[in-house]
Amino acid sequence: MPIPMEVSHFKTYKIANFLMSILTRSWLRLEVSGQEWIPSEGGVIVAANHQSFLDVPILGFSIPRESRFPGKSELFIKEPWSRLLLKTGGFPLARGEGDRKAVSFSQTLLEKGVVLSIFPEGTRTRTGKIGSFHRGMGLLAIKSHAAIVPAAIWGTGLSMGPGGTFPRPGRIKVAFSAPILPWEYPIEEMGPKEASIFLSKQAEDRVKALYETIAPAK
Repeated sequence: MPIPMEVSHFKTYKIANFLMSILTRSWLRLEVSGQEWIPSEGGVIVAANHQSFLDVPILGFSIPRESRFPGKSELFIKEPWSRLLLKTGGFPLARGEGDRKAVSFSQTLLEKGVVLSIFPEGTRTRTGKIGSFHRGMGLLAIKSHAAIVPAAIWGTGLSMGPGGTFPRPGRIKVAFSAPILPWEYPIEEMGPKEASIFLSKQAEDRVKALYETIAPAK
């Protein structure tokens, strides 16, 4: 599927955010913290854990800037979902790290100063535990000179788990922390592979630590 570089999705995006504002006030008790850590301009990767399809609209609503997001290519096959996803900032990404076209597109977006929301685990986790982050996220940050903002999401898996079509009422938390700035590390000395692994692990560790601050004590 061709990936449109420019999508006239601003109006649809705003409508979706308006609907989310109603949902989060009347149905979901959403708490967001740390929004001040998201840079007001420039390319930014928001790297979050992934537990539910609900993560995408919740994270997008929680980010104070308009953002775009990759989604698995299977979601873009059927209408009307394909059109809706494209109109709200989504674009298809084949599973794994071999989709060069989508990666190149992501880099171009970041270089244009766009916020890109991604889930570096690569898939939803059903245990509640945060999995390992793919190194492709770190490499993307290096190539595009983008800041990485760690984000933790709690409660979406409880509200809308696998097979769910509409969220159950409940409490959801989203938290952001200080950005990881690739240019503050000796990237050239490390080499691309080692540096990308390092940055992805930094983001993973920070998301896990952040998650522990918002998840209820067991």
